[in-house]
Amino acid sequence: MFWIKVLVLTGLVHVSLAINSFSLKFDDALLAQRGLGWPHNLQVTKGHEALMKLLKTLDNEQSCHITTPTGENFDISSPNNNRFERWGDECSLRVKNVTPSDEGRWRLVASDGKDSVVGWIELHVTEDTSSYSAPPIELYDGTSDVKVDLSSLNNSYCLVAKPFSESALVPGHCSVTLDRTTRAVQGNWDVLLGLPGMVSELSMKRHVVVEAEHLDVGYVHDSSSNKLHIYCNILHTKKNITFCRFQRTSQTYGYNVIDGLSDGSHSYYGKGFAWKQCGVTVERPTQSDYGTWRCTLGVRMWVGNRIEEQPPMQALISVAPKASTRRKRDTKQGESKAVFVQEDGSLKIMCQADISLVYCWFQHPNGSQFTPLPLTSESQMFWYTGEGTSAGECGITFNHVRAEDSGTWRCHMGPRGHLGVEITDDVEVRVTGPLAANRKEMNVSIGEPATLYCHTSNGNRPLAYCRFLSPTYVGINIDSSVTEQNAILGRYYFTPGRNLDIGDCSLTISSIEEQDIGEWTCAAIVDDEIMESRDKIRLFVAEAIVARRQAGVIGFSVGLGVLVVIFIGYVVYKRGPSLPLFRRQQNAPPSEGFSLYGMSTNPPSTTGSRSSQSSTESASVAQSARSPKT
Repeated sequence: MFWIKVLVLTGLVHVSLAINSFSLKFDDALLAQRGLGWPHNLQVTKGHEALMKLLKTLDNEQSCHITTPTGENFDISSPNNNRFERWGDECSLRVKNVTPSDEGRWRLVASDGKDSVVGWIELHVTEDTSSYSAPPIELYDGTSDVKVDLSSLNNSYCLVAKPFSESALVPGHCSVTLDRTTRAVQGNWDVLLGLPGMVSELSMKRHVVVEAEHLDVGYVHDSSSNKLHIYCNILHTKKNITFCRFQRTSQTYGYNVIDGLSDGSHSYYGKGFAWKQCGVTVERPTQSDYGTWRCTLGVRMWVGNRIEEQPPMQALISVAPKASTRRKRDTKQGESKAVFVQEDGSLKIMCQADISLVYCWFQHPNGSQFTPLPLTSESQMFWYTGEGTSAGECGITFNHVRAEDSGTWRCHMGPRGHLGVEITDDVEVRVTGPLAANRKEMNVSIGEPATLYCHTSNGNRPLAYCRFLSPTYVGINIDSSVTEQNAILGRYYFTPGRNLDIGDCSLTISSIEEQDIGEWTCAAIVDDEIMESRDKIRLFVAEAIVARRQAGVIGFSVGLGVLVVIFIGYVVYKRGPSLPLFRRQQNAPPSEGFSLYGMSTNPPSTTGSRSSQSSTESASVAQSARSPKT
């Protein structure tokens, strides 16, 4: 309660004053300060209407006088402007089409002839806000507890509708807090603002962009200065660069690139580590400088109240003039590049692309699909293997492998920044024993060299010994000490460049002979194994050579038959038609005599056997032709 003392002068006697006082009691402190006007503070947007009135009504109200901020005074029953009119039954006022000149204190006085009620209203005029525009809101992907301010206006509330989510009413300043930022919140947010001085809500859209941390890579060939600039910059990150390394994938060494450092041919390129930029300039580039480069960035960042090193970031940059959509495997002729794995062991399949990847997956020979995931538990059946998809590596490891997993696997790789057909690569997988033949069947040629190669599965494992068994059951014990100069039986020696210590059991035959054709056996005891391991290799002669040999046999038989016929004709000519041979051929039944027609029409498929038989019969006839003479 507020008490106000009112001093009243009651009398004046000589120089003494007598003063009486009494108190007025107000239940509302606001009324004591501002009277009975309502609302005490009114905010109205330009062009809208202002509504004012007195809180107390007089029963026999005779007048309602209005005083404007500019000093105009009028009774509401006869206003001097058509913008003013009474609002309701009490002493009130409606101001239409509010303008900035209406801003200030308005005074309302109601009177019934004896008593008066007074109130005043502070009117504030704001500019019309029919639209609101703001730049896109950029957020970092994966950030936690992010506060997003959607408006800078002095709103009372807002209704926010994020993409693919329900609307949320936010009191006071328009902002929302995200537990975790993901790309699911990316897009246009619909916002309705409740603004003071406006009845209609203000509708606006805020575009939210969720930026993921990534490497921006590429190259620039400056032909004017004959320089090649290769860059690898981090975008949308809180990390700082600690080192910058570039390496051509075709070489084993790299370049340590530092701000302000050069060796005359390679130097730093970019604005500096402080700007999260890593680049190298190659001066006077040669043909070998084109191809695939790998950039590696060391990074660290604040974690809590300390700086911690983070895993290095890598990417591949292809500066080749033309990129291939399919990577071919580098397979040496005559040697299988299959992945050899022992049954019940772990299977590791690796594919490599020449550019950074967004994803990769594998297709089993039976059509099943596997997308490698990070290793998180020991019970996991398969997981990703490699330096990372950003380095172009696509690898998968299976905990256990079975015989049914043998066959051609295909890895599919999605290149970063290149939409379209995936990069694919085929990998042959063979589930074998501890020792496996590199090639199970070999097409060889007589007189040509050949190599029988067996090696350990599941990587390189030493062998206790190496032996081979030929198709004719000749056993050969061999190691790297047996060379071509001291070859066993003059033809068998250990393949140069291979070693028992890394699991190679290999035999080279300098010249294939007939006895080498057939099934060979390679055998050895593999390290950590108890039983001897074996595998089979079958050598067979090329079909073209067999066909040529068959043709040679046929030609020889036909030629021999022609010579026999000529010889018989010559004998008949010399001895005349009265010979018993000639008469016997004419009188004998066709089924029992010698037939020239039958000999000349032997089917080609049986020439090998029938030609020999015809030659024997011809020799017998020739012998009987000579018998009368003897």
